[in-house]
Amino acid sequence: MKTKLLFFMMAAMLFASCGDDDLPNILQYDGENVTGPLLDAGTHEAAVRFPASLLADYDGREMTSVQWFMGGQPDVCKLVIYGQGTSSSPGAKIVDVDVTNGIATPSWNEYTLSDPIVLGGEDIWISIELLHSQTQQSIGCDAGPNRSNGDWLFSSSDSQWLPYTNRTSESINWNIRGIISE
Repeated sequence: MKTKLLFFMMAAMLFASCGDDDLPNILQYDGENVTGPLLDAGTHEAAVRFPASLLADYDGREMTSVQWFMGGQPDVCKLVIYGQGTSSSPGAKIVDVDVTNGIATPSWNEYTLSDPIVLGGEDIWISIELLHSQTQQSIGCDAGPNRSNGDWLFSSSDSQWLPYTNRTSESINWNIRGIISE
């Protein structure tokens, strides 16, 4: 009888330990920071898109902060998070905050959201908006190869969202990560 009870308790503990706790607490496409591309003068947004299908297992959990690697200091830097749009452009802004005065270079940076974003049923785009007065490196990237949705880039020169690999043929992923509460 004690053996059956012990077996039942162990099975219950094992079953209870499965589930959301096994999910990573970081949404990311990138690997280690390697470099950053030279971006022309103007406004750019380096973004990663997490489709609703990828976020389905996180339904009801909260994104509490964003991490990104900043190489050089841009004139202006904003964290922008967008909601559901299309597969090739983001939707409405959920977060738009100027972080210029709080960033460290060259370094990983983290911004804690004042209002965590509840995940569920919709895409999330996480963007770092950059204003450059001259051609420079600012946002960090890995060595690639690029993963679908890991290298979106908006440029004010053409007002289009395109994967970075389509703009340059370089295969990278932005060092941008969403942190999920446990």
